[in-house]
Amino acid sequence: MVRTEPTEPLAESAELIATTPENERFVRAILWLGALLVSAYLTWSARYGITVDGLSYLDIADAFFRRDWGNAINAYWSPLYSWVLGFGLWVLKPSPYWEFPAVQFINFVISVFSLVCFGHFWRVLGEVRDLGFLRPEEMQMVSFSRKAWLILGYSLFIWTIVRATIVSVVTPDLLVAGIVFLIASVIVRMRAGYTGFAAFLFLGPLLGISYLAKSAMFVFSFVFLGVSFLAVANTRKAVSRSLTALTIFLAISAPFIAAISRNKGHLTIGEAGKINYAWDVNKSAPFFNWQPGNAAAGVPLHPTRKLLSSPTLYEFATPIGGTYPPHFDPSYWNAGLTPHFNFKQQLRALVTSGYSFYSSFFVPQAGLCAGVLVLLVLAGKPGLRRLWESWHLWFPGIAATGMYALVTLEHRYVGPFVVLIWAAILSSIRLPPALWTRKLLSSVAIIGSFTLLLSAFEQIATRMYEMKERSTNGNWQIADGLGRLGIHPGENVVSLGSAYDAYWAHLARVKVVAEIPSSDVLTFWALDPAAQSEVLATCRRIGARAIVASETPKGAVRPGWARLGNTDFYAHLLPDLGKPQ
Repeated sequence: MVRTEPTEPLAESAELIATTPENERFVRAILWLGALLVSAYLTWSARYGITVDGLSYLDIADAFFRRDWGNAINAYWSPLYSWVLGFGLWVLKPSPYWEFPAVQFINFVISVFSLVCFGHFWRVLGEVRDLGFLRPEEMQMVSFSRKAWLILGYSLFIWTIVRATIVSVVTPDLLVAGIVFLIASVIVRMRAGYTGFAAFLFLGPLLGISYLAKSAMFVFSFVFLGVSFLAVANTRKAVSRSLTALTIFLAISAPFIAAISRNKGHLTIGEAGKINYAWDVNKSAPFFNWQPGNAAAGVPLHPTRKLLSSPTLYEFATPIGGTYPPHFDPSYWNAGLTPHFNFKQQLRALVTSGYSFYSSFFVPQAGLCAGVLVLLVLAGKPGLRRLWESWHLWFPGIAATGMYALVTLEHRYVGPFVVLIWAAILSSIRLPPALWTRKLLSSVAIIGSFTLLLSAFEQIATRMYEMKERSTNGNWQIADGLGRLGIHPGENVVSLGSAYDAYWAHLARVKVVAEIPSSDVLTFWALDPAAQSEVLATCRRIGARAIVASETPKGAVRPGWARLGNTDFYAHLLPDLGKPQ
């Protein structure tokens, strides 16, 4: 990868770019409408649900907007998505029943933002593809038509929001995707000759904002900075302008880094990376309720308190807030967890990530992969050279995918980076001018887009099949049932069954302060009434007002337990100590 002299800026060819046929605008409008309808359906079909991570982001949003800085500053979860959620909920002011639908509406708005960013990126890349970096002998060669280019690009985007960075998943990944597309558009314009200070003044804030959206972007930002440096032919100018972008990026990142570093007592850009490495690669500690015993994992400095052994009862009422404290701030409960390199474990993680990439991306995109492979073979060495010259797109994409693969490769993490890799490949394809090559390019575009959309529709069809189940606001029924039993916002409860997905507790505004893990639920129900009373008394002593059972074997429920709504959840009020049950 060497710094190359860019071609003339695109502004000098503006007249050619502006000649967009009416039918091309029509195709773009149809594709936009399709993407919006898909986003709207996915968020609407998931209107009564969120995710485990989403619960923590919502709790942090609440903490920020009530100015509870001790809980708002979190070294595991990045703040930007919580700010967006908090602002959206502040504007909409939904009742608890409508809170999760409101969250999904906010996600829909984020999908519109991501669509706009992608559309800008794909348009800029299309202009560069048509006008930039073409040698004289390539001027008469053919590539995908503009309409084919649009259809391929937006099919990739629709596939991504349906199968990879899924629009209805309550995480910051779709927000990150939009920012990545904006960063990539700046990089593409730099490679096309726009290397003035304005481009770097725009790049720096984007990198800083991306870090606030996801801590991993701090590392990836240096990859983008390196690419921007190499995009400038003049070394002196490259240094000064890259340093300008770097300074702005660090200035935006520094306040949050300072806040979480002060909270942790050491310099950190976020604790998620090392904790996830220990969880997913070393597998030396469980996700929740890590206890002393495994020397390879380290020594837990703040373990949850194990109050009982049969059934196991873990308590975590203080000092961390949130609906479910162990997942609200994993960096506190996992303090002392020490990741370490082990070749076999790292190899296993890479193999697992490789299979995940194969099943999540290669298999669903096999039609496009096969067609593009044929085109690359026909393009020969000139095609490979053009692909190499698109390193400013595929290198960041591969680098990000590779870094995630070292720990855990989830499709929602790498969705936008895979789009960058595809953008590099598709924009580099040119074939000799002939009727059969034009037909072949059109055929590959049609087949590739069709298989992508078919794969996306498969997921949409699954949502349709699940419609009846998804149309019930079960979490609200549980929260409402607790209210009818006299459990008020701000009170504490215990979960009989693992509580990492206790979304109902957030709607009821109660705090889960202890749990009996799912592995010990049957042990609890097998106890005689007197032994169960001892467990309930222990729960009352830690300040809980009720115990909520998410897992109830048939015939196990005894008098004193009330069913919550039409769900399979039951609750038992905990009497004051000293009073008979």
